[in-house]
Amino acid sequence: MVRHLLQRLQEQSAAESGFLEFCEEPERFGPEVAGAAVLFGFALASREGLLQRLENAAPVVIVEVPHAEWIEPMGMALEACFGSAPTRPGNWRKDRPKLQEGRRAIVVEAVAGRIHPVSRSDGGTAKAFREHRPLIGVLAGQHTGLPVDLLETCEERIVVGDLDPEGVEFVVDHVVGGIARRRLTAGTAAAVGPRDLRAAIHRARGADGSIDRLAAMVERRLERCRAADGLRLQDLAGYGPAADWGLAAAADLSAYSRNRISWSACEPGVLLAGKPGTGKTSFARALACQAGVPLLAGSLAQWQSAGEAHLGTTLAAMRGFFETARKASPCVALIDELDSFGDRRHFSGHNRAYSVQVVNGLLECLDGAGGHAGVLLVGTTNHPDRIDPAILRSGRFDRCFTIPLPTISDLSAILRQHLGTDLADADLTDVARRALGGTGADCAAWVRRARGRARRADRMLALGDLLFEIDASAPSRGEAEDARLATHESGHAVVAHALGFELQAIVLHRSAEGGGSTSFRFPDRYATRANLLDLLAVYLAGRAAEVLVHGAASTGAAADLSDATAICRHMHCSWGLGSRIAVSPPALMPAKVSALVERDLRRASDAATCILVERRRCLDALASTLTQRRSLDSAEMEAILQPPVESAGAGTAVPDNESTVGLSRRPKPGRGKVVSARMHADGGASPCRS
Repeated sequence: MVRHLLQRLQEQSAAESGFLEFCEEPERFGPEVAGAAVLFGFALASREGLLQRLENAAPVVIVEVPHAEWIEPMGMALEACFGSAPTRPGNWRKDRPKLQEGRRAIVVEAVAGRIHPVSRSDGGTAKAFREHRPLIGVLAGQHTGLPVDLLETCEERIVVGDLDPEGVEFVVDHVVGGIARRRLTAGTAAAVGPRDLRAAIHRARGADGSIDRLAAMVERRLERCRAADGLRLQDLAGYGPAADWGLAAAADLSAYSRNRISWSACEPGVLLAGKPGTGKTSFARALACQAGVPLLAGSLAQWQSAGEAHLGTTLAAMRGFFETARKASPCVALIDELDSFGDRRHFSGHNRAYSVQVVNGLLECLDGAGGHAGVLLVGTTNHPDRIDPAILRSGRFDRCFTIPLPTISDLSAILRQHLGTDLADADLTDVARRALGGTGADCAAWVRRARGRARRADRMLALGDLLFEIDASAPSRGEAEDARLATHESGHAVVAHALGFELQAIVLHRSAEGGGSTSFRFPDRYATRANLLDLLAVYLAGRAAEVLVHGAASTGAAADLSDATAICRHMHCSWGLGSRIAVSPPALMPAKVSALVERDLRRASDAATCILVERRRCLDALASTLTQRRSLDSAEMEAILQPPVESAGAGTAVPDNESTVGLSRRPKPGRGKVVSARMHADGGASPCRS
């Protein structure tokens, strides 16, 4: 279809240029017109029978281009392909398509700058209706500027998309007469506009020169746009599986906007959970940029502030937001702090009726009679457990992703993004290690403050400025406290490694809330008693390491003891993996069972101590390295924790019926649930559990 339309452009160009007998190398339209023909050809290929109707009938068609710059080139391309035909003889192909006399289309372009329909018909539309000729209107997005008669009688609406790498190749081949050796990336090709084609593609440059110039121009502009915070999902780091989902959802939303798929095939919504500053709102903004659609943002607080916070005004503002989103479809609609609506199961007091009606109003807006086709919903929250389950059911916010704190590689990428061209040659890995525990918002603040520090000193930004700001924002923690924290976390890692668990990362966090964490993978989804006793030993290994190295335990093991006690209680009271099979609530646990829980925990602690004594050298080496580097990945830990020579007493505990701590090697590490124990808290603060 694309080649067919380009051939029509070629024939029409030759006829208008006066080539009567020699048309092997006819004069062509400009590259921007060829680009418009390519875009229309791709869209027309998916509309079966429409080409025949344009040639043999009198349909009324509207062509929607990506933005206003494409209106004029698209009008010229459509005029050349369907609005006129060569009338003078020439060296034409015998099988060239011919339009029937009197059926040539009339093309009407939207009035530049006008966002409302032209109130009356113009001469072109009247002539098309009178002479029974095809009528094609060209507009950009929601901006109309077309005659009312054309809009009201439209039979087909064709939404053309951005160029892709193949489309750019078609244009280059048509204008230059060859294919370049390199191909643009999809992101660069999608940003190519008519001005870019006109300025870059020329026969004198050849195919390779034209593509090189086009790539340089567009990529330079994209870089400026990124600097202006027009970031897409593919430009962001630290989102993990949420980014993969977002890229797929943006592609579907973009395809829906071009009438390539139905809304039922698209994702309806997503809930993003995470700590403040992890970039949930930035994700929604980047998702909209990725899909090329507008972003609308709202929240319960915003809707309540629309009036006196009375129920009627709040619900009216909420319905108005969803109605605006439907009119702007396709779009991304962000509902911030979704947990502020609350859970109807927990409402009480004199405000209960008001709160229930607000939640019911939201549910009505989410899937009322009008629906929300073309509106991709994004909810954000810091507390997903406080949201009414009805809001999260399938068809509403049926996908939930937790945005984690950035890893070292994520922090390095985020810092690089905010730094732009500053410190271009600097390796940010060590800086990212110092920043571990920070968020994307923290990175932006550090870079901003570092630039201010350098600016006040009247010099260029230096790496020391960034390190100063990162260290200045960290809570003060003495060397002794750091050493105890590193010993604690290293104890977890050493015992987990000895028992066959797959270590993933060990971190000393900057924040006072969660001093450190050790992440490992629990091998079995359906755990046996031996698996769970091994897990208890790992949980209690941090406390055991403190006792072994520093002579006493600290309050930092409070979270470990709580988690280990809960697991052991469930073993005896709920899972049938302890002293009894009958299930009883842990709160009603008999005194004898309570004694068995205490015994199992002490035996697990003793088993962890045995391993740590045997691997004391590994424990000290790991703690020392961790204190210096602040975080270690699995490969770095593996290099330090090479297993010592096996001994007869390694990893054993005193047997006592079913209370023996299971120290069996896990034959297939890496399967099952990820267990991430937040193992230490500063100053007795509540630990951070993952």
